[in-house]
Amino acid sequence: MKVTWINKMVKLLILFALCAAVAVANPVVYTRADIINNSGKTHQLLVDKDNRSCLCLKNTQTAKIINRDGADMKLFSTSDCTGNYSQLGKGKTQNNAQWINSVSMGRSGVPSIGPYGCPNYFNR
Repeated sequence: MKVTWINKMVKLLILFALCAAVAVANPVVYTRADIINNSGKTHQLLVDKDNRSCLCLKNTQTAKIINRDGADMKLFSTSDCTGNYSQLGKGKTQNNAQWINSVSMGRSGVPSIGPYGCPNYFNR
């Protein structure tokens, strides 16, 4: 009986070590940006760093947008990340951001996915 219990414990420890190694080697990392409304309330936008997403902001009051992590971030006046854009660099802030109706952020060189709806991020 003891041998069976020990074998199960060893297998469980090996499985745990394998899961921990995979988690350390492959962490999920997000690209972050903050949108700030006229009242100073902040909402954090998160996008998986390996993807690129288009997020609609046309229904969200945007006084400022801050690119926190330095991923490729593009600011659009359209609500679907098409047309002309302005680039927002790492650690940079876009003041007077009311004209921005969508942002594309994440990995450079891949097409954007979305937007999937256009929520007011401050009324969620």
